[in-house]
Amino acid sequence: MSSNLPVKALQIINDGFRFFRDHFYQLATLCLPFLFATTLFDFVLARSLRESPMALFAPMMVNLLIYPVYTAALIHLMARRAKGERPTNGALLAAAMQQWAPLFLLKTVLVALIGLGISLLIIPGIWLGVRLAFAEFYLVLFGQRPVDAMRVSFIRTRPHFFLILTLLATTYVPIVLAGIGSDQLLQGLTNNDFFRVLVSTAWSFVGLLVNIVMFRLFMEVVASDDGLRSADALQGEG
Repeated sequence: MSSNLPVKALQIINDGFRFFRDHFYQLATLCLPFLFATTLFDFVLARSLRESPMALFAPMMVNLLIYPVYTAALIHLMARRAKGERPTNGALLAAAMQQWAPLFLLKTVLVALIGLGISLLIIPGIWLGVRLAFAEFYLVLFGQRPVDAMRVSFIRTRPHFFLILTLLATTYVPIVLAGIGSDQLLQGLTNNDFFRVLVSTAWSFVGLLVNIVMFRLFMEVVASDDGLRSADALQGEG
């Protein structure tokens, strides 16, 4: 498995990039308005509350409130495109709004757990981030409760721990570092805050590639689980 891990990771990333490229327009029209709103509110709140203890908490709450909408819509888009369907943005957002509350709760718990883990020498936070990588998919697509989605994610990610870690290290980490670096560079080059918001929004949009790559692996794991169940059923009938 270890010798094939880089090849497998590259294949999944290539598939994810291909989806991102082929569905760029719908991804942009579906997610960019929410990403722009989140980035703008983050920037305004961070500026206005600079001297307040709420300077970190308020932007985080805005993120948590908006995140479930475009994330659930993105997950539904990927799942339905995998079935060969062509859903409209309106249908995707309508489906996403129905799952806003449970996904908001799940995301809040994930942020708290991973944040606590990172505060404990970083490694526990990374471990939790990997083991909970599928939780949102199970909640949105299978209608599971947040606690059940987390439990199943823990089980299903165990055999794929190092593959998920590799995928996150080669997508999430570079994108985050590039976003932070570009913002630091812009602060030294221009006083145009709106341009900084636009650039940060663009990097957030590129960050959707991480969700797409994780979903690509998730679908493979689910297909493998279905295949094993089918084989067990056939053996039982025999």
